[in-house]
Amino acid sequence: MKAFSVEFASKGDVRDLRTFMHQLGRTMALEFSIGDGSSLFALEEGMNKIWSQLNWGWVEIIEEVDSLIIAHHASPLKIAFGNEALTWSPALLEGIYAQWFDGLGMDKSLRLSQRDNVLEEGQLFVYQLKKQVEEPSYFTRR
Repeated sequence: MKAFSVEFASKGDVRDLRTFMHQLGRTMALEFSIGDGSSLFALEEGMNKIWSQLNWGWVEIIEEVDSLIIAHHASPLKIAFGNEALTWSPALLEGIYAQWFDGLGMDKSLRLSQRDNVLEEGQLFVYQLKKQVEEPSYFTRR
């Protein structure tokens, strides 16, 4: 996988690589059922069942006032793709989570995105599901 990572990284800039990995994650997510998502506990449990089967770590879903935090622990991304790929490889998980939430009928005004920092030596990735704030257009500002 590291050879793939080096070759892959040479084919585009970080934004393009993240876009590809995000879409790859969305496609991967379609292969797994996380259950009905009837509660945050059930959702977390369904996701962790999949991660356990794949040996891809585990997730915590944390409810905040204006968002949900998805903390993915013990990610295999650094081991699989290498330290240099940590700028783009986490978009794979971002795409998986985004697809799972979309599949549950997530409100279209919500957006899932990775928080900037990579924690615990590349083993913890944090994503945030939050209402997208739209900037007023030139014609609506006063």
